[in-house]
Formats: sequence, C-alpha cells, structure tokens
Amino acid sequence: MTTPLKNAKLGFILSVFTAFIWGNVPIALKEMMQVLDAPTLVWYRFLIAFLILLPILAVKKDLPFRKIQKNPKFLILLSILTLGIIGNFILLSKSLVYTTPTVVQIVIQLSSVGLLFAGVIVFKERLSRTQLLGVIILVIGLLLFFNTNLIEMISSFNDYSLGVVLALLGALSWVFFALAQKVALRDFSSLQILLILNGIGMIFLLPFVNFSAVLTLSTTKLMILAYCGLNTVLGYGALAEAMRLWEVSKVSAMITFTPLFTLGFSLAFAAMWPTVFEHPSLNFLGYIGVFTVVFGAMFMVIGETLIRSLTQKRAK
Repeated sequence: MTTPLKNAKLGFILSVFTAFIWGNVPIALKEMMQVLDAPTLVWYRFLIAFLILLPILAVKKDLPFRKIQKNPKFLILLSILTLGIIGNFILLSKSLVYTTPTVVQIVIQLSSVGLLFAGVIVFKERLSRTQLLGVIILVIGLLLFFNTNLIEMISSFNDYSLGVVLALLGALSWVFFALAQKVALRDFSSLQILLILNGIGMIFLLPFVNFSAVLTLSTTKLMILAYCGLNTVLGYGALAEAMRLWEVSKVSAMITFTPLFTLGFSLAFAAMWPTVFEHPSLNFLGYIGVFTVVFGAMFMVIGETLIRSLTQKRAK
C-alpha cells in the first residue's frame, strides 16, 4: 500500500523532473530552429506526442473521442485551447531565433503573472497581498536580468528586442491556453486534453508544414526533433502525475525552478561545446535577476502558506 509519505516523495521527484525536462527543451528547440521553420517544428512535436499518447490512452481505455461525439460543443472549447498552445509553441520557437533559451525561459515566467490576474478577472479569484508582493519581486528580477539590455531594447528595436516581444506574446498565448484548460479539466483528464490538442493542432497547422525539410535532416537533428516531441509527453505527463500525488501548490512551486535548469544547461553546454552553444551573456546583476524572478514566481504560489507557517511557529 502506498503511503502519503511515498506519494509526497514521488510527487517531489516528478515535479523536479518536469522542471528538468522543461528546462532543457528551449535549447533543443533553438537547435531545431536553425533547420526548420516554426510551424513545421511544432507540427512534428504534435505528431510525435500524439503517436505516443494514442496507444497509452487506448490501453487504459481512456480515449476522449466518445465524449466529444456525444457533445460536439466540446470542440469549440478544445479548439480555443489548441490555438492557445499553438500560439505559445510557435511564438516561443520563433523567439529562440533572436535570443537565448535563458532569456525566453525568464520571460515565460510572466505567464504566471498573467494567469494570476486572468483568474481574478475571469474566475473572480482572490488576489492576496502576498501574491501581489510576489509579482513585484518577479518584476524587480526582470529589471535586474535585463539590466544591460533594457535601455537598448527601449531606444532601438533590434533582433534581441523582437525575441523578447515574441516570448512575451508566447507567454500571453499560454495564459489563454491555461484558462481554457481550466474549464476543459471539468470534463477531460490532462492527458486526454494533451492528446486532443495535439490532434487538432496537427489539423490546424497542416497547410503550413514543409514536409520536405525533414527529409534533409541529419541523424542528430532527427534525434533532437524526436526528443522535442517526447519532451511534451514527458513534461505534461510527469506534471499531471505529480499533481495527483502531491499538493498542487508545492508542485507549482517546484516548477518555478525551470529557468535555473535552463541557465544551468546553457552554461554546461556552452562550456562543453563552445562552437555550437551560445554562452549566456549575463553580468552579476543578471544572475541575481534570474534567482529573483524564480523567487518571485515561487512566492506568488506558496508565499501565503509560507508566511502562515512561520507565524504559527512563532506563536508556539
């Protein structure tokens, strides 16, 4: 029999694994964007993930198609959800052409801020002072992170600025996806949703796919492409299982470490293969900014619980 302690340990491991997986995928995507356009790359990510998920859900007898057949109106919500993730995938992939994986991963953290305020507006959720403080800390972290490029980004719109804007739009697109997913989760499991959005996503992107480009890829690039598709299943699958085994707030807190994994991978790969991977051009304040952004994002999630716990300990 599985104990709560074992569940918590496994939930923790799966949460760290999710952050690890999501932390390295921007580096793989940046490599693929040198040889594929964004719609083609995203289409193959959808295809690979769909082919992995379909037999898994079929064996579990958990395919969602009968639900959709009984209520075709589900397709409207699922299509909105799919458009959100398509926008997120394409915009983030395109942003990697102009900037680094670490920059993109840091900007993506703004999606948690967007979702926080969207929850207040759409679902009438409460915005606490602790969450607002977390937002302020995150914004300060962003200013520190961009300390060497901020003035340049404002004064002259260059390639770096374009990369940041595309990543920002990608984060906004993810907010729309997350809102639609929150509604869809009332009727579908997270893996069912992942299968559906991959399927619908392939249909939506089909007119824009350059199939011939994949035929010219080297074995290494094909392996990276396969990993990009596998990453989608591993990341979202591990996240769903972690949330089943562990408290959602704690899982969400662990996911905020994703930019640290991206920075770590970028530094390690640049050291091992300096001619292939770009070294993150950060000064001391930039590194402080990365940790500040992560702390701000984490504080938004568990700050209130943390303060309550510390207050109770002092009271005792």
